[in-house]
Amino acid sequence: MTELLDALADASPDAEEKRALRIAAGFYEAWRADQTYGWQKRLAATTGLSRETIRSHIEDERIRRGEIPPTPRYLREQERKAKRRARES
Repeated sequence: MTELLDALADASPDAEEKRALRIAAGFYEAWRADQTYGWQKRLAATTGLSRETIRSHIEDERIRRGEIPPTPRYLREQERKAKRRARES
């Protein structure tokens, strides 16, 4: 949980993508460790993020780990990030 909270606190602009990956990995690990009733509500209360945001981060991490196939939302987000990186370079 400490690493997850550290990732949430790292708000520098150049760390945005790395931060998102750290947060997703932290939520994934928290999800794997505790799938009891109310786990998402507890994470939301601890982090201040919505349950939908937590769910999206976990889903993204599961896709990156090859556990589930990419969703249309994930593919759109990856395309958007690629276009942004192309503009910035």
